[in-house]
Amino acid sequence: MATKKKIEGTETEALANPFEAVMFASKEQVEKSIAASTEALEKAFSMSKERFDAVSKSVDDAAKLGKDQVEAYVTAGNVASKGLESINAEVMSFTKTQVEDQISAAKAMMGAKTLQEFIELQSGYAKSAFEAYTAHTTKLSEVATKVAQDAFAPINAQVQAAVEKMVKPLAA
Repeated sequence: MATKKKIEGTETEALANPFEAVMFASKEQVEKSIAASTEALEKAFSMSKERFDAVSKSVDDAAKLGKDQVEAYVTAGNVASKGLESINAEVMSFTKTQVEDQISAAKAMMGAKTLQEFIELQSGYAKSAFEAYTAHTTKLSEVATKVAQDAFAPINAQVQAAVEKMVKPLAA
């Protein structure tokens, strides 16, 4: 003989034994608790996975940034090295030309017949040597400036890219 009773807000058919009715109600509570626990665990797992993915992406970004920085420094070093080679070649060429000009001027001065001719040759040589030196230092200054700009270009580009990566999330 079963009687209908309200248990936990639902109409159920309670068994004649009160112990069975309590067991039935307890079973419903356990099922609700399991469902709530399962939902909470799934939500927590989902949040943990999202955090793990975010951390993983951050680590990957940091590794890429480090790699990009190393590549920028290597490129800058190579450019600077080639630039210094060209500066060195320019200095060596200038020095060779100056030594040749000095020898030529010395031979001409030794062949001078008068003191006036000697002074004119020496003054002419001094003027041309000074003009050559001035032109050479101007050229070296321009080459050195270009080498410095070219060498720092990859580093500047990398710094700019890193700043943009950091500022972009903050602006959003």
